[in-house]
Amino acid sequence: MKKTIYLIRHGESEGNISETGNMNHSPLSDNGRKQAEFLAKRCAGLSVKAVITSPFERSNETGQIIASSLGIATESSDLFAERRKPSAAFGQVIESPDQQKIWRSVWDNFHIPGFRHSDEENFEDLKIRAQKALEYLASRSEKTILAVTHGIFLKVIAALVVIGPELDGRECRRFMSVMEIGNTGLSVFKYDSEERFGRFWILSTWNDQAHLGE
Repeated sequence: MKKTIYLIRHGESEGNISETGNMNHSPLSDNGRKQAEFLAKRCAGLSVKAVITSPFERSNETGQIIASSLGIATESSDLFAERRKPSAAFGQVIESPDQQKIWRSVWDNFHIPGFRHSDEENFEDLKIRAQKALEYLASRSEKTILAVTHGIFLKVIAALVVIGPELDGRECRRFMSVMEIGNTGLSVFKYDSEERFGRFWILSTWNDQAHLGE
């Protein structure tokens, strides 16, 4: 079976523009809702048969706006959730020394097998979840699916598709550092269960924001 999968980063959230940031369940900002509405108009012409969202509010709200334009309901899956961040980072000002120290540790050691600063998802966790997300999408009966997720996790999925199952933490970190994904950026993945060379997934389009005039 051949499939087209549209993976989308949620619209701009209140957390994205907050000095504090790291707000797991922040809603869309006014601008984020407008972004989602622009994207919904674009998606109205697509033959999407299922809309799956992360359980986080900003993702779910983005998905609801798109699904409404398509006349279908949304589904929620933890597979597409935001990466689990270090709990010590929540509620701190983004530019504070303590916050910067936490994220520097997470980023600098991301490629080290088994490393965790504290209780966050590390590379191995994210890779396993990305593999499960791709397997889940491949197993669905619909040929055209739209899923709303989060920036970092979307980058991990893309890295896994581009590099393959041998993806390691160093390659993933490099990929994430150069592959920008904006709010409501639309990426297109193609799946072919009968691909004869074993590359069942391909990345067709990355971070398309034409609906925003960008």
